[in-house]
Amino acid sequence: MSNGCLTCDATSLETVFSFRPTPPANALTGSARDARELQRYPLDLARCAGCGHVQLADEVPRAELFSAYRYATGAVPALLDHCAALAADAVRRCRLAPGDRVVEIGSNDGTLLRCFRDTGMRVLGIDPAADLTEEACRRGLPSLTAFFDASVAEKVRQEHGGADVVVANNVLAHVDDVRGVLDGIRILLEPGGHAVVEVAHVLPMAGQGAFEFVYHEHLSYFSLHALSRVAEEHGLTVVDVQRIPTQGGSLRCWLRRSDGQPRPARTAAVEHLLAEEASAGVPDGSFLADFPSRIERVASRLNDVVGGLTRLGRRVCGYGASARAVTLLAQSGAGEHIPWIVDDNARKVGLYTPGDGIEVRDTARLREEDIDYCVLFAWNYASDIRRRHARFGGDFVAPLPELTIA
Repeated sequence: MSNGCLTCDATSLETVFSFRPTPPANALTGSARDARELQRYPLDLARCAGCGHVQLADEVPRAELFSAYRYATGAVPALLDHCAALAADAVRRCRLAPGDRVVEIGSNDGTLLRCFRDTGMRVLGIDPAADLTEEACRRGLPSLTAFFDASVAEKVRQEHGGADVVVANNVLAHVDDVRGVLDGIRILLEPGGHAVVEVAHVLPMAGQGAFEFVYHEHLSYFSLHALSRVAEEHGLTVVDVQRIPTQGGSLRCWLRRSDGQPRPARTAAVEHLLAEEASAGVPDGSFLADFPSRIERVASRLNDVVGGLTRLGRRVCGYGASARAVTLLAQSGAGEHIPWIVDDNARKVGLYTPGDGIEVRDTARLREEDIDYCVLFAWNYASDIRRRHARFGGDFVAPLPELTIA
């Protein structure tokens, strides 16, 4: 299904780069054959000629991607510290007191909600993946199974009351109704409340050639320009922004309702980043001019290195059966040289990656097998992985930001 712009009414999208069609990147299967026979969908990155928002040109039905979802926040060790730090920062910034209400959109298995609950907050999660919301409920973290929008927000407000904090980590990139989600956040927020929205930042993604974040679940690739504009149109102001290292470079935006008086002021950090984006060419799209050549360079170098190692008789595996791995493998062609991938998420072990049909094994296999090189598809967690697997006898290959072997 083709999209118009997800953040304005424009219908004119300019193609930035056409990737090789891939299956849904989290559609792991029970056999290699099934994985290779999955339906592939177009994967074209585009820019809105009207407002400059960067997004996919085509959409896979959201229910196909998220109703049975294998990604679990709690299965990524590095994210546990990230969630704890975010909760502590929100409590401090928003001056939360025990009993205040925190609602998380896209709450997954409740890992972040637990951090708020453990500081005395009343919590509620909303997520479309039934198995994950059920798991969260079993852990004592109340969660609803739903695709969040304005109507869900109205229902939650009627049944549970408003929210002092609404958290949406890596949610806006996944939804086909960005404006409906922002409307819902405004509806849920109490007049003095805050929304905390994290998005991968398109500027470093383009600068590094970090194309592996492009897959069907990620419909949008936000700049602060695009996010602040569409937020203002739906009664929310980005009052502060932090740059954080997740996903190769993300933005943590703090928003408040702008329908009250006095109107919330923006910090110097917001103004500085908007000016930096303008200087880099975000408003006119010129920052994307070199992105296609960077994509080709990263993909070909990965294939050349991995293929060269296997031709020399070296034994190679991968680390991280993530959605990013599917895109990297599909565009580079390196999957033919990698017989198996290890992953920390027990939900994925024993399954096969969509497209290439590579077996997923437990991370213990890194110690049990003789492996010379391990490709870090989860390169953004490279330091944590190296620390936890210091006894691994081979070398790690990190494909980005620049390909390194160590």
